[in-house]
Amino acid sequence: MTGQSRTLSTIRGDGDRRSSRGSHFANRFYQIGISMCVALGLVGAPRAYAEGPEPDLSGVTLTVGTPNKTGLHRQLLASHEADNTPYKIQWADFDSTPPLVEALRAGHVDIAAGGDTGVLFAIAAGVKISILGAAVERNKSGSAILVRGDSPIQTVAELKGKKIALPYFTKQHYQLARALEQSGVPWDQKLILRLNTTDGLSALINGQVDAFVVWDPNTAIAETQHGARILKPLSEIIDTAGILYAPASSLQDPKRVAALKDLTRRVIRAQGWVNVHPAEWSEQVAALAQISIEAARLQASRSSTIYAPATSADIVAGWQKEIEFFVATGDFRKSYQIGDYVAAEFAGVVADEASRVAKTE
Repeated sequence: MTGQSRTLSTIRGDGDRRSSRGSHFANRFYQIGISMCVALGLVGAPRAYAEGPEPDLSGVTLTVGTPNKTGLHRQLLASHEADNTPYKIQWADFDSTPPLVEALRAGHVDIAAGGDTGVLFAIAAGVKISILGAAVERNKSGSAILVRGDSPIQTVAELKGKKIALPYFTKQHYQLARALEQSGVPWDQKLILRLNTTDGLSALINGQVDAFVVWDPNTAIAETQHGARILKPLSEIIDTAGILYAPASSLQDPKRVAALKDLTRRVIRAQGWVNVHPAEWSEQVAALAQISIEAARLQASRSSTIYAPATSADIVAGWQKEIEFFVATGDFRKSYQIGDYVAAEFAGVVADEASRVAKTE
């Protein structure tokens, strides 16, 4: 059966050569995750997860949530991995992770991928989420603190007393908090303004704020079209793994689980396609996301993501450390164990498909 796909909703769809440092940690995450799955017998014969005849998924519809211009929606289309699915696909695009997880909470999103911080905040707030996999960036990415091209600010320490635009409860929220902490700059909510990506860029351009914290392709757009300058690449401060996730309720339905496992494989293959086709990906994302080809090429040149099992000890430890950070700051009322929210049954699926993709890179 040929899968059908259509757009459910579009809500300000803004977005996220390998560095040796990023590659080292990414490969460590990946190798540990794969090794664990081999030891558990989760990696082996092709498609070893089907038991008995494949279920009829023609009545299943999965809504794919994307918190940026270059995420799952565009990757699945550009790579053609959204073609010929045995279930239907709908698309729901958002400006960032917080509104996406609210839609997921309301039952309007079935699977999504993005930065971890928004997901960790959502779980802390009671949203029932299951983590299917981890996305590890091997390059420096475009996550950054931006200033205007003519700004005299040269260091993070010089942001003390300055106004900063930030999309709160995103991965960049955590990265900025750690960057300010390392530079001895106090977190001041009166100066760190909660603005979405569109309003944040506008505020920077118009001189209403001194700095803007954001991710690609927004960073690339700001650089190529508005003369912004990267003050600090935030992956140099800390870079935890992103998260592929779904509503916990979806894992109670065998047919939805089967569809999600198939789509998880497609997501991993789509990311692999993006990694090895930077020129074609740039052209595709420029057209699909309606951004300039210059911005598309810049964001493609500094991102190379791989998927790894969410059961990896190093990955889980990174997420847990982040949880404890926000408990200490008072943003989370209490701690929780992130491992309790990992869908272990997807570890083998992710490890198997990631190992296949790795052979093509």
